[in-house]
Amino acid sequence: MVFIYSGEVPALDRRLRYELGANHCLLTIPYAPEAYWAAREARDYFKSCGLNAHALSRQAYENRQSLRNEIFTSDAVYLTGGNTYRFLAYARATGLFSMLETFESLGGIIVAESAGAMILSSDISTAAIPTTSQDENSVGITAFDAMGRLPFHVSPHFEPEAASAANEMVELQQLANLSNRPVLILTDGAGVVIEEDEIIFSVGLPAWVEAVASQPLRDNQAALAVARPA
Repeated sequence: MVFIYSGEVPALDRRLRYELGANHCLLTIPYAPEAYWAAREARDYFKSCGLNAHALSRQAYENRQSLRNEIFTSDAVYLTGGNTYRFLAYARATGLFSMLETFESLGGIIVAESAGAMILSSDISTAAIPTTSQDENSVGITAFDAMGRLPFHVSPHFEPEAASAANEMVELQQLANLSNRPVLILTDGAGVVIEEDEIIFSVGLPAWVEAVASQPLRDNQAALAVARPA
C-alpha cells in the first residue's frame, strides 16, 4: 500500500493511523544526508498526529545494511520531499528501491511526499516541470529512471491560480503524450492511497492529465481540458 501526499493532508494521516493500527513504527527517510532535519521534522509531525514515528539515524543513512535493518523493523516508511535528483541518486546507491519493493510485499506501507513520491514513478520527469522552477540537478545524473512502483507520473504542489499554471499544464500534457502515462496532479492538501495499481482513497480533488495519442496541442486550453477529477 502506498500513500501519496502533497503538503499536509490530515485525512491521510487519519487513514494511515487506521491502517497501521495500535502497535506500529513509522520510519522517516530524508532525501540527502544534509537534510536530516527533514526526517526529524517529519517525525515530529507524525508524532503530533498520534503516530509512533522515528527518524532514520545518520549512521543508518550512510550504511546499506543499517538502512535495511531500519526499514524492515518498521511498519511504514516515509520518504520526505526535497531535491528529486538527490533522492534518486541516493536510492540507486543504496538499493533503496529493491528494499521498498520487498518491504511492501511483506505488508509494509510506503508513504511519500513530493520528491519522495516522484521517485516511485517510472522516472522523475515531473521534477523538471514547470521548466520555470524545476529541481536543480546538482548531482548531474543523466538517467532518470526511477522505481516504477506507480503506473503514472506525480506532479505535487500544483497551484491552479498561479500565472504559470496554464503553461505547466501544457508541459504536463506533453509529458503524458510522450511517455504514454497519465500524470497525477495534486494541489497542497490533496493525496491518494494506492493498493496495487488502484487508487482506493483520495482527498482534495486530485486530477489527471491523460495521454492523448496523435493529437497535437493547439493552445493552453487543450491541456487544461484533459484534467479531470479523480
